[in-house]
Amino acid sequence: MQVLVVDDSMVARNILKNVLGPLGYEVLQAANGQEALEILKNQPEQIELVLLDWNMPVLNGFETLKAIKKQKKCKHIRILMVSTESEDDFIDRALSAGADGYLAKPFTAEALAAKVASVVAPPK
Repeated sequence: MQVLVVDDSMVARNILKNVLGPLGYEVLQAANGQEALEILKNQPEQIELVLLDWNMPVLNGFETLKAIKKQKKCKHIRILMVSTESEDDFIDRALSAGADGYLAKPFTAEALAAKVASVVAPPK
């Protein structure tokens, strides 16, 4: 299963990749929402989950979430917001806009694995 990790921090992207890779996920990476939308435009059917940071340059996570949800070819994609924004208002806005879950940074590898498993079936 392919997972797209979208975060402007290379360190954060690599941490997510290092946790998800050994669990059997193939991890693609984008540094901002615009890059993510380009990747999804070219291969939407292969990607089943997007891990999306909120605060990014070019196109933030909330706007990216709304753009993904508008695309018919991306209806099957689950979206997990992963952000330092942990206030209820941010979480409510993301879930109302179509996010399938929300995980506040910082988190443990176990918390990430559990949250991902609650959003999508594990890879085969």
